[in-house]
Amino acid sequence: MNTIHYLNKLQIAERLGTTKRGVEEMMRRRKIPFLKLGHRTVRFDWAAVEKAVARLEYKAVGQEARAK
Repeated sequence: MNTIHYLNKLQIAERLGTTKRGVEEMMRRRKIPFLKLGHRTVRFDWAAVEKAVARLEYKAVGQEARAK
């Protein structure tokens, strides 16, 4: 059985390597999915956040594999 473990802002910040404020900014810009459970209570599904962050990543110009 798959069990979803929900994380709080601080836990998400640690996993993303950012600050709690950085997570709040991503929430404000709707860059990562979150569940609002009450006036102040917010939780995140890590798998959904990982997918959202992967969509935000850009490849640097010139980083493609070159044939020799």
